[in-house]
Order: sequence, then structure tokens, then C-alpha cells
Amino acid sequence: MNLRKDPTTGRWVVFLPAAPSRPSEEGPCPFCEGNESLTPPEIVAWSDAVRAPNQRGWSVRVVPNAEPLLRIEHPLERRAEGIYDSASGTGAHEIVIETPEHLASLAALPARSVTRVLGAWAQRIADLKRDHRIRAIFVFKNQGAAAGAGLPGHAHSQVIGLPVTPKALKEVLQGAQRHFQVHERCVFCDIVEQELERSVRIVAVTERFIAIAPYASRHPFETWVLPRRHDPDFESMDAAELSDLAAVIVRLLGRLERTLSEPAYNLFLYTGPNRSADPRRWKTLAEDFHWHIQILPRLGREGGFELGSGFYANTVTPEQAAAALRVDL
Repeated sequence: MNLRKDPTTGRWVVFLPAAPSRPSEEGPCPFCEGNESLTPPEIVAWSDAVRAPNQRGWSVRVVPNAEPLLRIEHPLERRAEGIYDSASGTGAHEIVIETPEHLASLAALPARSVTRVLGAWAQRIADLKRDHRIRAIFVFKNQGAAAGAGLPGHAHSQVIGLPVTPKALKEVLQGAQRHFQVHERCVFCDIVEQELERSVRIVAVTERFIAIAPYASRHPFETWVLPRRHDPDFESMDAAELSDLAAVIVRLLGRLERTLSEPAYNLFLYTGPNRSADPRRWKTLAEDFHWHIQILPRLGREGGFELGSGFYANTVTPEQAAAALRVDL
């Protein structure tokens, strides 16, 4: 496996020796409690009692992906072939099994269980940032087949540590940097302040977090969750913040699934990259960037216009989406 960079767009592509296989619907679910031997040995697990590794009794469990896009054991190598850049498939690809029960959705879990899931994300981000080969950590969930979810239908998320900064994150970081250079303020803090003032696009609000339908939503019912205090790094949250965020996520996803009748969606966590991996870059990031979660329902397919131009056509305004999804906390 290796990574290659498109010199016209700056986009990196992972090339694999073969396409990852999809688990069969037949047979036991490898993510259910009691089937620990069906996954690679766990990296870390959380439990309410003392337990031996890879045994029953866990509440959240993190394991390597059995067919990873990137491998932690590969030494990092970068190469140039004329105008083309490539890199070895060095990195991490982990699965966060969010519950020992065979439940399909994070919204089906109690808030205290979701708090542990969020804590697992934070722990894995902090741990992977200790590896200077890894420049960015990307956490995501694919819910439903239309969003790219594979089998089994068991609530889980994925953590990928990348040896490069992916184009989508880089665009967000650069946009935040430009806003800071002009206004000397974090653009996400400005968004939070304005949305709180005007209220029309607020989906949920607590003492510590705000969920909004963003002003220029790309997809119907797209939702962002942002901390109200400025913070570039997801892993820096304390226990109270994790608990508060879990309550927001459970209510928000539950409302989304009821309103849209169990839709497929993607959930992305955008958090600050690993600055120690490349200290020369992102010098103002601590001031100009703000971690946030994006939830994108997959209610349709992108057409030629969207794919070719990068523009999006949306049939639901964010004001309509916020009114339909709004929850009280």
C-alpha cells in the first residue's frame, strides 16, 4: 500500500494491493461481547471491573482494523518521481467498538455509554499524536449502507492516523487561518457567537456546546456540533465536557433518525493536527482553529455537477433543517 498526491489538487489517494473485503452477514458478529477472538488483539478497552485482555466484560473496545488502509508497523518513507509525490502506507487504522451489545446506532446507547465512546476517541487521538510520523488523526462513523457502512450492523467508529494532512482538513485549516489573519479572531468562535445571537439555525444548545444547521449546508439536514469555548483539540476536553457532549450527540442523532426515518449518515470529527509532527506549519492554529463535529445525512447521491465542480445543490435550507431537528437539553 502507498499514498500518491495529485499535483493538480493536492489530494492524496491511498492505493491498496486489493480492495478490502466486506464481512459476511453469515456467522457471529465479531464486535459482540463473547466474540473477542474474531478481531485482532485489542489496543485498549474500558471496563467497570478487572478483566483479562480480549475477554468479556468490556463496555468500549478498540482494535486494529483487520484490513487497514494504513499500517503502524511500516516505516515512513517519502518519495518524489519528477513532479509526483508519494509516501508509504504508514499510519494507523483502528475500530472503536462502541457497545458490547449488537446495536446498530450510537443513538440507541445511554448518554453515559456515549461518554465512554467519546473518551475513547480522545484517548486514541492523544496516543497517536505521540507518533511523530502521524500528521493528522481523523475520526468518523458511517451509519447505513448508503453512507459506506460495512457489515456487521454493530455500532462502531473508526480512527485513522495519517502521515499527511488530508485535503478536506487542510482546506478547513487554511480557511480558519485566512479569517484569523484578517480579523484576528477564530472563525468558528465568530460562528458560535452569531448563531447564538440569531437563534434561527440552532438545533441544540447547552452550557458548553452548540449544534447548528450551518449557514451554507452542503446536504439536507447537515448539522455541526461545536464547543462554545475556543479549543483546537478534541482530546483536551475534561470529564464534564465529555458528558455534556454525549448528551448532545444522543439527543441530536435520535432526533435525526426519527425525523428522517433512520437515515444513512456520515459523522466526521475535525480536530487539530499533530503540530509536533511538523512544527513549521500551523503556527497560529491554537488561536485560529476550533474542533468540531459534522454530521452529513446521505439522502441522495452527488451528481455530475457536484462531483465535477465542487458546488453543492441543497433542497433544504438550514433554517428549515434547524426547525425540524431542534431539541431541548
